[in-house]
Amino acid sequence: MKLRDYQNFLSLYYEPNAVEVATGEADSCASGESWQGEAKQLGQVATPEAIGTVMAPWVMSAKPRTVLDPGAGLGGLLAACRQLDRHVQLVGVERDIETLKRAKIAAPRGTKLILADYLKSDTGLFDGIIANPPYVKAHRLDYSEEDWCYFEERLGTPLDRLTNLYALFLLKIWEDLAPGGRAAIILPAEFLNANFGHEIKDRLVRSIRPAALVVFAPSVNLFANALTTSAIVFLDKGRPGAASAWAKRVDSIDEAAKFVCKLCAGTIGHPSNGCLDLMKLNPCDKWLNLLLNGEPRTDEASFPNRVGDYFGCSRGIATGANDFFCLSRAELRLHHLTEAHVEPCITKAVDADGLVFTRENFDALAASTRRCFLLNPSRNSQDLMRYLQFGVERGIPERHLPSHRPIWYKPENRAVADIWAAVFSRESVKFILNTSGTKNLTCFHGLYAKPGWENLPPLMTLFLNSSDGRRAFSQVNRFYGDGLNKLEPKDVEDMPCPAMPKLRRAEADELTRKLANLEKLRLGERTESIDEFAKRYFAAKFRPGRLFS
Repeated sequence: MKLRDYQNFLSLYYEPNAVEVATGEADSCASGESWQGEAKQLGQVATPEAIGTVMAPWVMSAKPRTVLDPGAGLGGLLAACRQLDRHVQLVGVERDIETLKRAKIAAPRGTKLILADYLKSDTGLFDGIIANPPYVKAHRLDYSEEDWCYFEERLGTPLDRLTNLYALFLLKIWEDLAPGGRAAIILPAEFLNANFGHEIKDRLVRSIRPAALVVFAPSVNLFANALTTSAIVFLDKGRPGAASAWAKRVDSIDEAAKFVCKLCAGTIGHPSNGCLDLMKLNPCDKWLNLLLNGEPRTDEASFPNRVGDYFGCSRGIATGANDFFCLSRAELRLHHLTEAHVEPCITKAVDADGLVFTRENFDALAASTRRCFLLNPSRNSQDLMRYLQFGVERGIPERHLPSHRPIWYKPENRAVADIWAAVFSRESVKFILNTSGTKNLTCFHGLYAKPGWENLPPLMTLFLNSSDGRRAFSQVNRFYGDGLNKLEPKDVEDMPCPAMPKLRRAEADELTRKLANLEKLRLGERTESIDEFAKRYFAAKFRPGRLFS
């Protein structure tokens, strides 16, 4: 059983010198300016003062006697709570001893600071909790399988072993929130889309039932040194079980503050206000896309299939040392290498554009100064041996990826992709039909037609570049800060699409020529023409012989 407000006994539960009392001799906001720029191994990022003024009113609206920050840093969020109630007692948990030492003089006077791993500690129940949990991906966590099993039992849900640290904090904060208490947690919004987020979202709708959620537009980059879309989760352990959990996109900190004012006043709560009720959403859906995209979802009757029904998608080739493995034609001459030592390869997303990338496009690229040849020797020579020795002298074989390959200088065995999908994008993503025989690095994912669908790439390229294709993309892409989008291979396979026909080779060749001709048009005209072509082709019900009539 957890004790409520047992901060008077904290020293009895921790090692000597593990509990300190802050003196408040320094300005935590000013101190945070220097701390903000530091790269923190434990995933700490200082919270901007303006964010604290958004979160604190919700926490303090429950009139808590004690407020906890489980990843206290220098105490900036606790200071925001103290500004609203000078009598509230504050407790901060911090795992990093150096940060704790700085917090002792920066956090509000009287704050009890605990040196501990919050996930493994028991600080009791709190009327208020405010937090900016650390951001640490699963592969960097040092928890054992025994630890994960302990977390699952304690947090009441199965956990994907790829779960990020901040999601574990979210679940434990709920467990540490006292009946009637309120919490506000700012965290990356990626869990709303990520595969590991399924269990987290299921727990949210099944038992936590948050009071509200705000997601900042991708263009609002709250943390200068972290390119991520941010969200704030508002918890309330005193609300009716049947209450809605309203979620809304906000385009500024001011809009978020107005949302919180309405939340505290109990005046939110209607879809017409641009809100979604999380209780009505499927935990397996990409919630972030539903919240951020104003465009309607694709019609499931017209788009009953997925791209993955017809194509497999794989990331591009990772070399581990692009400056050694990727060469320009001039560098080939410099090292006396021939095309028997390399293969054509797109190494940068800027090197391929348009709807179709042809052999002529590659030849023009190769004639420039661009690095578009990937080292993959099919025969040995003295010149090759000299170049490989040059790599040895630079320590290339000891780098992570080369050191894990059977032959350090041989790249991954990846076939030429039929379609390229750009990994990162801003306004619109590139989907390019590849007829050039050129491979690609990780700047693009590669789509590979499944057996029986070898003639389909041009028609799928047409769909992906249409308005309907952009809507399909908007349902699966991942949002980063500053308006940046990202696609993972599974996201591409999950894109909804129409039922596709088995084209004849002549039909596929004809459509490829039409796509190439569209590139001669200006962008606006091209987009209109793509939609016209797509409408005509898909309206033909895909009866062979009628697609091009």
